[in-house]
Amino acid sequence: MAFLSPFFLIGAAAAALPILVHLVRRTRARRVQFPSLMFLRRIEQKTIRRRRLRNIVLLVMRCAALLLLALAFARPYFPGFRSSAAGPRQVRSVILLDNSYSMLYPGVFERARQAARDIVRNAGGDEKLALVLFSGVSDVLMPFTEDRGQVNAALDGASPGLGPTDYLQAIQGADSLLKDAQDAGSGIRRIYLISDFHQAGWNRSAPPVKLSPGVELIPRDVSDPQPANLAVSEVKSDPVIYSQKYSGKVLARIDDFDRGKGPLDATVELKLNDLVVERKQIKVDAGSSATVEFSGFNVPEGSNRGSVEISADPLPVDNRYFFTITRDTQTKVLAIETATRGRSESFFIQQSLLAGENSQFSLTTKTAGSVNPSDLDGYRIVILNDAGNIGQGLAAALETFVERGGGLLIGAGKHADASDFNRALAKVSPATLGETVQTRGGYAMMSQVKTEHPIFNVFAKSGRLAPVRVYAYHRAAPSERATVVAALDDGSPLIIEGLAGRGKVVLITSSLDSAWNDLPLTPLYLPLVRQVLSYMGDPARASAYTLGQAIPIPAEPDGTPPLVDGPAGGRVEDIKRDQAGNGSLTAKEAGFYRLRYHNRTDNLAVDLDTKESDLSKLNIDELIASVSRGPADEGSYSERSERPTAEQIEARQRIWLPLLVMALALFVAEAVLARRIRIAKLIG
Repeated sequence: MAFLSPFFLIGAAAAALPILVHLVRRTRARRVQFPSLMFLRRIEQKTIRRRRLRNIVLLVMRCAALLLLALAFARPYFPGFRSSAAGPRQVRSVILLDNSYSMLYPGVFERARQAARDIVRNAGGDEKLALVLFSGVSDVLMPFTEDRGQVNAALDGASPGLGPTDYLQAIQGADSLLKDAQDAGSGIRRIYLISDFHQAGWNRSAPPVKLSPGVELIPRDVSDPQPANLAVSEVKSDPVIYSQKYSGKVLARIDDFDRGKGPLDATVELKLNDLVVERKQIKVDAGSSATVEFSGFNVPEGSNRGSVEISADPLPVDNRYFFTITRDTQTKVLAIETATRGRSESFFIQQSLLAGENSQFSLTTKTAGSVNPSDLDGYRIVILNDAGNIGQGLAAALETFVERGGGLLIGAGKHADASDFNRALAKVSPATLGETVQTRGGYAMMSQVKTEHPIFNVFAKSGRLAPVRVYAYHRAAPSERATVVAALDDGSPLIIEGLAGRGKVVLITSSLDSAWNDLPLTPLYLPLVRQVLSYMGDPARASAYTLGQAIPIPAEPDGTPPLVDGPAGGRVEDIKRDQAGNGSLTAKEAGFYRLRYHNRTDNLAVDLDTKESDLSKLNIDELIASVSRGPADEGSYSERSERPTAEQIEARQRIWLPLLVMALALFVAEAVLARRIRIAKLIG
């Protein structure tokens, strides 16, 4: 026998009080009338007063009552005895069943389903159960119920999905489910976590999660004792090319997550539109990775579905990686400049757009006087490179060009007159130009950059930008709808972006060549020019997306949204759209989504989160300790999961209640018996 409150056992010493009272009690001698003692002789005799206990039954009752009262307050229980009855306290249990794609490993999910059935079968008669499936998100398959048949039916319909595992969010969700119950403040509350417990499912950098007081986490490990997995973890490729021959490299990384065996031979295939382009044999060492290169193949026009596949293994779901390659025509760019002698002022722009074998842009350079306004319709982007004397016809054509969705990049250099500029481009320019500022004997630095803007977000990952010195610039007053993307260290705007109709306009208040700044001489110039033109022209496209990621769905030029088909062939309807018709889709299936426009079909590739492919085991005791509020009990998680706490055992046995009733009964019986003895003495 053990006690929850052993301090109250000190009160058992009170059982000795009745004995002391019986021993030291004083009784008055009875007076007897007797004649004179004068004729009696005095005899000296030593006498010993003998003390003895009387009314033994009354004494025992008093001692037993006090002893039982002390035991009741100490709350005794028998550690080795486990009662199946929960008593009047409500028992609620949440069964967390892992359905991430690692559970597709042979036999794992069936063991998980059987473990859940065993929990249902062994639950108490009035215990309420809830069934929750979890991977990256949680799905309450069955709320709290006492109907075992409903829970088992839900288990029969459960199956693994394609999401990654997130233990912390699943545990937090189950804890919230217990909190939301009507009797959340009382009863026994448990969370059964059934999973294969792989390391990738525990994000240690995430905010810590702690269970509510009194909630017990009981794990059930159903993993394979020696898992082995070969996966295509990543494929890098150019999403868009502009020639028939793929001149770049498709790089595929193959990971072997088996740490117990030797090297593994595998066949790797590159497919394009379901046709095998190239096949290679590789050898991957246990616990390492290998990179496979593919290049020099032909790509048909339009959007093409590509994949890298490896030979089958125990977990085939990650043996295929999807991506897209679009063979497109180059984006036509028109640069309008001022007629000058010598080198063209668009020289640096031309060199930045022609660099590399897979250039997206085709540049044409003309002077402002030689441009026919009707020719703008043949271009996607127009660059006004410090072009002065813009006529009314060209200004009107530029306004129509931008409103229809064209992109306009303006460089305001030494040839830009503020009054002429504001008059000609007032309807499309994102700012009003002011006076020219010359930094005598010095320069201003580009220092205030919004790295979250699409123009600069590509540079945010690479760290610090190269320093840019500006020797002259125009003061500018941005309009209300404009955004200052970059500014000088004195606060003057340098790059301003705005909208006009369905098109984008970017204004640079300094020159686009080296006349007023050293930007063309820095390594920032080439990627910045391409990034600005890509932002104004076609939206950036990725070769692949990850399951659960938000995917942009661009609309037609007239704002008409495309029809979207899922990888399984059904129509996708849950697409969020803005006023321009552009949408956003959260991918829920792996494979290819088809975007059907009126004159073409685009493909979007969606892949699994391949971190789930690593089946390395985590330390289950460490996971439980991280979410528990108190120190973990001694022993392993399997021992703790089978052993209830002392509070739970005492609450089920409730030995204190009959002890308290017995103590009260003895006090009542003692009072009745003592009264009768007293009356009998008085009568006698």
